[in-house]
Amino acid sequence: MSATENYRESNSYGVKEFEGLGEKLNELYLDIIERVQKARSKFHFTIRENENEKICSLDNLLCYLVLRKHDLLDLQLGLAEQGLSSLGMSESHVLISIEHILKHFGIRPVNTSGLCKIDSQSGSLLLAKRSELLFGPAGKVRSTRIMVTLDSSDIYQHDLIEQLLENGMGIIRINCAHNTEREWKLLIETIRSAEERLVRRGKRVRGRKCMILMDLAGPKIRTGPMELKVRPLQISSPKDLHGRPVRFVEGFLDSEASETEVLNLEGQSSFVIAISRTNYGGLGSLKVGQKITFKDARDERPRNITVLERIGPTKVRIGLEHTAFLNEGTKLECQINDTDNDSKCSFTVEAIKAQPIEINVEAGNILHLYRDIRLGHSADTSSSDGKPAGISCTHPHILNQVKVGHRVFIDDGKIEAIVNSSNEEYLELEIISPKGIAAKLKSNKGMNFPDSAVKMPALTPVDIKNLDFVVKYADMVGLSFVHGPQDIYDLHKALSKLGNSDLGVIAKIETSDSIHNLANIVIAGLDLPKFAVQIARGDLAVEIGFENLAFIQEDILCLCEAAHIPVILATQILESLAESGLRSRAEIADAIIGRRAECVMLNNGPHILEAVKTLARLLSTEQRYRLKKHQLFRDFTEQYDVFD
Repeated sequence: MSATENYRESNSYGVKEFEGLGEKLNELYLDIIERVQKARSKFHFTIRENENEKICSLDNLLCYLVLRKHDLLDLQLGLAEQGLSSLGMSESHVLISIEHILKHFGIRPVNTSGLCKIDSQSGSLLLAKRSELLFGPAGKVRSTRIMVTLDSSDIYQHDLIEQLLENGMGIIRINCAHNTEREWKLLIETIRSAEERLVRRGKRVRGRKCMILMDLAGPKIRTGPMELKVRPLQISSPKDLHGRPVRFVEGFLDSEASETEVLNLEGQSSFVIAISRTNYGGLGSLKVGQKITFKDARDERPRNITVLERIGPTKVRIGLEHTAFLNEGTKLECQINDTDNDSKCSFTVEAIKAQPIEINVEAGNILHLYRDIRLGHSADTSSSDGKPAGISCTHPHILNQVKVGHRVFIDDGKIEAIVNSSNEEYLELEIISPKGIAAKLKSNKGMNFPDSAVKMPALTPVDIKNLDFVVKYADMVGLSFVHGPQDIYDLHKALSKLGNSDLGVIAKIETSDSIHNLANIVIAGLDLPKFAVQIARGDLAVEIGFENLAFIQEDILCLCEAAHIPVILATQILESLAESGLRSRAEIADAIIGRRAECVMLNNGPHILEAVKTLARLLSTEQRYRLKKHQLFRDFTEQYDVFD
């Protein structure tokens, strides 16, 4: 006896409603098949390996997109009232899921020989296969990988790297927007050395390597250069996981240097203190291990310098244990050991190298955004009608697309402004936030124009140059500021020219365009050997509005699951824990969403090891965790140019 006959016997009053529900579901089913069969001819795969798998993913994705075009609220409520599936977990196997429900209404599937139907288990296996191909093998109790962003400050942190590897880090991310090829290579060598040491101690299986993702900088729009001004020079010492100094920051006393400044040598922070030529003779009397004291320019606290090496009569290598600030004219006093008959010596810090200014802004301030590259400047406060502060941006031509009333965000949304007026020289911005507290506007900070039609190719000439290094040392390459499928094709073409078309490609979703073109981006990615999507929540939140991020994040996860494409969840995961060592309830709840993704990325911080340990515990589970349990479908992000 069928479900329909059973229902008639038990509840004759609702037979028509029950049959109507089946008819409505069948109409949806037939509409999906018809529209997908028409649309799929638009898409062609050029790579023939695993072509059937790609076609199955394409067909299921198209089915899912048609499903989400319908208003499903009444249908889902009706199905739920009858104790049937509400379609709320059908992303990976749309047609099979609907056909299973139709059986309860006595409705048989139609002939769909032109489409590839995939069931839930096959969809999960296909996603797992693609994830392993890209990210490496999953752990026994955790299918979601952990990625950590590292930089040049980690090159000599050997113990930290080993502990990160032991506690769950399986992928490192190197941001090509910072440092140079020299630092990137040193960092990769540090990772490989740490792996080898762990293998020798029996704590790691030989042959299982930490994967390397190199993130291309892309056409990031940033604030332009600022005017230079002399101010106290900060010299920062490296710190351990608990924020304590771990070793000297090494630098030089040099009587031949013209200015006192911070340096970057071989991936390490360094500095040079220029001293007066009139008293440099004391350098010759300094001994290795001798202490030199001075008072910090901030708080007058004593600071110690240790002599590490006498390089010559005019230059000495020194080490500073604690972070300190120096002013021109600061006195450096040698400590004397009377038993060694040391002679008294002292030195005077010479000119401090000018540094870019920082502009304080808050709600109500006016800021000029210039249409050319010029130095940013502070406001002229010498008169009541003085000139407002002004800045430029790294791509001034895009300002032609910015109109009056459009919003401008600076430094990941920390500063929000609106365009009040526009002329040939500049846009006049009014600062909207922060309110009641000043924010520091600095050079080289990101800018977003969410209301403006700003489009630039995702692959820049600098990115293409960096690809020479990436294809030799990385397992994956991240493409920043993707707008549409052409950006994916352009990157794959560049990789093919370099002889590495199989390199994994990560499409970073961080623009409004990439949200609405996500389906086409994913379809382009299906044509690649290894591909994933990264939810880059920093710029994305600014582009779409912080209040919309949770909904858009869910849309991306569901759409990629429908295409059986891996997802990386990134930006501000356990950020306060990594930075301060303090957990917050909101961040823990946010991090658990990572169980919906195949990889979660953490940004570096003084307490990054504790963040990795915590994330590993949160993600450890034998089965994929589902946050939504038969939830009703809500509005879905419109996808452009798929069926039209």
